[in-house]
Amino acid sequence: MKPKHLPYEIDPKKNRRHYYETYWKLVGLDLLQKHFPGNKGETLLDFGCGRGEVLSLYGEKGYDVTGTDADEECVRLSSEQGKAVQLDIEDPLGQFGENSFDYVVCYHVMEHVPTPIETIDILSKIARKGVVIAVPNLKTLTHVFSREVHADRVNEGHLQSWDHAHLQSLAERHGNLELIEWGFDTTILPVFNRFAPILFGQKGAVWLETKLFTKIFPYHGLSVLGLFRPKS
Repeated sequence: MKPKHLPYEIDPKKNRRHYYETYWKLVGLDLLQKHFPGNKGETLLDFGCGRGEVLSLYGEKGYDVTGTDADEECVRLSSEQGKAVQLDIEDPLGQFGENSFDYVVCYHVMEHVPTPIETIDILSKIARKGVVIAVPNLKTLTHVFSREVHADRVNEGHLQSWDHAHLQSLAERHGNLELIEWGFDTTILPVFNRFAPILFGQKGAVWLETKLFTKIFPYHGLSVLGLFRPKS
């Protein structure tokens, strides 16, 4: 489950790819606040907290956030942003308990776990109100014109991936969740993305890829990101 690819340090101001790693978390935050307003003091578990951005960003919005991760270094880094604990990968449900948090967010973690059905079922049992899940999107446009398949295009730590239909199927048919709404993060156009910073600058490229292109090609973003609720 340990995400070998995770950079422990990023610079969102200089690298727009690094910016996008935080941006999908902001998209998830907007979904939560849209459908569950009045969040002051509500509890939230960041399952696979990484560097801890959710702890600070969501904490600033009034959530009582706890982070958990299987990576000891991620727990250390996240602890600098808020409360973080080592994940018991053998028994996460026993560690936290059923209905123990109002919300659970799980950003780009599911692709690393060997048993996604078991994991998504655990998330649905921990959460009382909502679960936000984001995974890499199989339908990005980056390699749409390629006629070849190369293994090096897949991160070495990724065991599986989904498009929107398959993630919804996993969540609703096997995970005791139902979709509330999709969120859309960043759509990158092949070829153009190389020249965008030169033509429009860093800020301009970010605006195009997170606003304009995402509206035109919403289901071809970097992430498949959805807000779900546990079925009663």
